[in-house]
Amino acid sequence: MKNNERNLPVIIVDDEPGILFLHELMVSESNLTDQIFTFSNPKEGLDFIVKLSNDINPILVILDINMPTLNGWDILDKLDKLNIPSHVNVIMATSSIHQSDKDKSSHYKRVKMFFEKPIDLDDCNRIKAELLQS
Repeated sequence: MKNNERNLPVIIVDDEPGILFLHELMVSESNLTDQIFTFSNPKEGLDFIVKLSNDINPILVILDINMPTLNGWDILDKLDKLNIPSHVNVIMATSSIHQSDKDKSSHYKRVKMFFEKPIDLDDCNRIKAELLQS
């Protein structure tokens, strides 16, 4: 996923307002992108990802696992079921400390990284170094 410009859309989906604010701040402060979209409602986030995936390439999603009504696994499954292109890349950012969640995330090709939340500037810099410059 190469994108040296700051026009990479980053979509943050998390049901916790404080985490959404912090993740948006970290993405902005790290100069990862100028285009940040946040969703506390997982269904609205999924709908936006689907809509945007038809028009823009690539897209980066920072996704929580444990959310009500539609969790991160549900969203990943729906992206695959809807045949959303592989240019929609996902970073899992979760409060889960279970190794089983990290292991499960590795079964999804579009999941590129897994972080314990909240993500910080170092995490954003790692995203830039490992995903955007490769």
